[in-house]
Amino acid sequence: MNRIFLAISFFVLVSVASAQAPNAKTAQPANKPAPAAPAQPVDTAYTESIIKNTTDKMFLTELVDHLPLSTTVPSPAKVLGYPIGTPNKLTYTADMYRYYRELEKTSPRVRVFLAPEKSEEGRDQMLVVVSDEANLAKLSRYKEITNKLADPRTLNDDAAKQLISEGKAFYWASGSIHSSETGSPEMLMELAYRLAVEETPLIQEIRRNSIIMITPALEVDGRDSMVDLYNYRKANEGKRTPGLIYWGKYVAHDNNRDSLGMALALSRNQMSTFLEYHPTVLHDLHESVPFLYTSTGTGPYNAWLDPIVVDEWQTLAYYEIEEMTKRGVPGVWTHGFYDGWAPN
Repeated sequence: MNRIFLAISFFVLVSVASAQAPNAKTAQPANKPAPAAPAQPVDTAYTESIIKNTTDKMFLTELVDHLPLSTTVPSPAKVLGYPIGTPNKLTYTADMYRYYRELEKTSPRVRVFLAPEKSEEGRDQMLVVVSDEANLAKLSRYKEITNKLADPRTLNDDAAKQLISEGKAFYWASGSIHSSETGSPEMLMELAYRLAVEETPLIQEIRRNSIIMITPALEVDGRDSMVDLYNYRKANEGKRTPGLIYWGKYVAHDNNRDSLGMALALSRNQMSTFLEYHPTVLHDLHESVPFLYTSTGTGPYNAWLDPIVVDEWQTLAYYEIEEMTKRGVPGVWTHGFYDGWAPN
């Protein structure tokens, strides 16, 4: 499941980056899979772990069936002691943060920030930003551009077009607001590494034309509680084990319904980050059903949303489905679950 998350994130990024490219009107999506052989050396041991620990080869694509090797930037295995997707391993937030800080130390393409508020249990919430060095050097300017574009009352059409041509698309992948959905915090570490070190034309285009934001784990308290519980179950096989009653302080699955009340630090941090960056795409990563669901909702859609937003939502989802299906990944589907109305 980790590698499916990875692949779907790449396809969203391709769509975002292609739309932001200078020649976006003529830019074509990557309709053909890239050559199987990567253009740079491969981390052999890590790649062997990917192949061994993926339950079926149909879940692998040319994007994720190997790991590029860097002589200067450490892979997750070098810092954590195990590759992402290793059986019986879940990572605490402190160790995730330790890895992202190593990425920041060793790659000029990675920057790390902390959210304004600590969690109810006193943990930091991290934001990781990955892009070309040139884009990161102008990060404040690109945030200024999206801030202006977010309020069209202050712009005329010519000014907006100029800002769009200068700006970069922000893609924000947010992991594990639901603590029992454990895959995204793991795979996001590998995604950050791949985006920082891979030199294929696809990844170069993504870095050049977009700025990637990663929230490693949104519900940080619940994530660490879930890892505690998972490790307890491993150590006490056959014994009754408690459930994860609360993920955060007196909240569980409905923590992603808190955008109305803003009672939780995670909600306030998420809103603060949103208003600071005004991301083009917020990709909220979940696990709940068999196969891979990519969200479009089912309607009715909120009447206060611009129809263009709803149309782009559909476009992104069906692009993902097309790209995954042509690569033989089974069961990718949409049009379910969510009405597209409630402000969750």
